[in-house]
Amino acid sequence: MSTCSDIQEFKAELFGTSLVGAIAGTFKVLGDATRIRILDVLSRRELCVGDIAEVLGLTESAVSHQLRLLRNARLVRQRRAGQMIFYALDDHHVIRLFAQAHEHVREQQPEVDAANNAPAPVPVTGTAPPSPEGER
Repeated sequence: MSTCSDIQEFKAELFGTSLVGAIAGTFKVLGDATRIRILDVLSRRELCVGDIAEVLGLTESAVSHQLRLLRNARLVRQRRAGQMIFYALDDHHVIRLFAQAHEHVREQQPEVDAANNAPAPVPVTGTAPPSPEGER
């Protein structure tokens, strides 16, 4: 039993096991450099697999595999236009999460950002419309 303070109310406010697992899963998916590069591209514009592969110098197969993981984690969504499928960040939460991670690294390790001369991602207006069931 704690002698410093009453922590029962505090404990009740903490994340539950399911939520902790879901958040950890999201960060696990984000823990891959290739997926971060794909998110960087998609934070700037909606693209098809072939264009993502060309921009990043990867194979379409590798990009498709990573996009499947990102879709399963609900970080990326797809939109069909005829025969083509276009990918974008899933919603404004993912856009903010990615932008805040960029800002955090830029503030904590400015030499990393300066070495890459990397501008902050600027999402294209309209790249993440609300889902049919509303905001997530």
